[in-house]
Amino acid sequence: MSSDQEEIEVNSTCVYSTIQYALENGYTTISEQGGSRSGKTYNTLQYLIDYAMTNNNICISIVRATLPALKGSVLVDFKEIMLKRKWYDENRMNKTELTYTFQSGSIIEFFSCDSEQKLRGRKRDVLFCNEANELSYEMWQQLKMRTKRFSILDYNPSFSDEHWICQVNKEEKIYHFVTTYEDNIENLPQTIIDEIESLQWKNPSLYRIYKEGEQAIVEGLVFPTFTEINEIPINVDRRYIGVDYGYTNDPTAIVEVAIEGDNLYINEIAYATHMMSNEIISILKKQNLKVISESADPRMVDEIRMSGVNIQAVHKYKGSIEAGLQKMQSMKINITKNSTNVIKEFKNYTYQKNKDGKWLNEPIDTYNHAIDAVRYVIIETSMRQQGRTRFHFV
Repeated sequence: MSSDQEEIEVNSTCVYSTIQYALENGYTTISEQGGSRSGKTYNTLQYLIDYAMTNNNICISIVRATLPALKGSVLVDFKEIMLKRKWYDENRMNKTELTYTFQSGSIIEFFSCDSEQKLRGRKRDVLFCNEANELSYEMWQQLKMRTKRFSILDYNPSFSDEHWICQVNKEEKIYHFVTTYEDNIENLPQTIIDEIESLQWKNPSLYRIYKEGEQAIVEGLVFPTFTEINEIPINVDRRYIGVDYGYTNDPTAIVEVAIEGDNLYINEIAYATHMMSNEIISILKKQNLKVISESADPRMVDEIRMSGVNIQAVHKYKGSIEAGLQKMQSMKINITKNSTNVIKEFKNYTYQKNKDGKWLNEPIDTYNHAIDAVRYVIIETSMRQQGRTRFHFV
């Protein structure tokens, strides 16, 4: 590490210091339970980057359930941290293998759990399982038994007492701690804080999980049941791409939607913040399907259309959100197993409660980016005629 690099101040939260404390006291697994925006992932990455810089010739594995989720989240954060510190060297990043080699000779590798070979064939010194609640216990065991020094797992606690993480947290060498957004409050805009706090009366179960960082089962789900499948059946002909645009705080969600009778099939294509229009266009061109997107950004729609993509903006009308969701609720929903972010949305998209504790027929406007993209397709392909005759389009 150069003298310039040593002088750079690390803007970290208690997550960073807690990891250091746990390791200094002999713990071999660190369990980071936390609410939304508590800085778990970002600060863990900061610690692991520093660890790679100051320890020679070690291997650190950063793992998530699927590759799209990995690329759209933790890999983006890693590059951002490295760039802010002026440590990132494009020549040290192997984009094919998703490995970064430091001057110390240490390597940070990024991979997903969707391959038995990756789970069983790799050994490492340090393991970090991001969004560990998405992994099965067998995946965790396979990864942990091939780790020499220590392991870290982070997660939002939206699960029951039967989840394997609850059992792991009882083991002797586990250091388990809980963080909330208040531990990261200096790095958050007020709009994010207000949205998290609003869950207190909108949905108390979500408030316990995402504000307080407490374990709870999500109540009031808009879609209480769905089926996870390996892939969309090849013989389904009605296939479309749905797009919901985001950028800074909200992700852009791109999903493949297939319809056969009352079966609705969903496959995640992309789900990430800070996606530029050229990236979106590149992804859509590869799909070679009709695209139905949100209509709030006509400039984006025009730019995509001018690139040669067959795209149509959804026609919204009064009551279209409720009508689209009701149509989806009447269908058998099937989501591919690699669609990690889509599955997370379906497990967290809920109705609101009023201040008297009564459920309203109005969903909370969060955990719905991919769901909105699906809904746009449903409105245009399965409800368009109904909308023309019953509603005034706006």
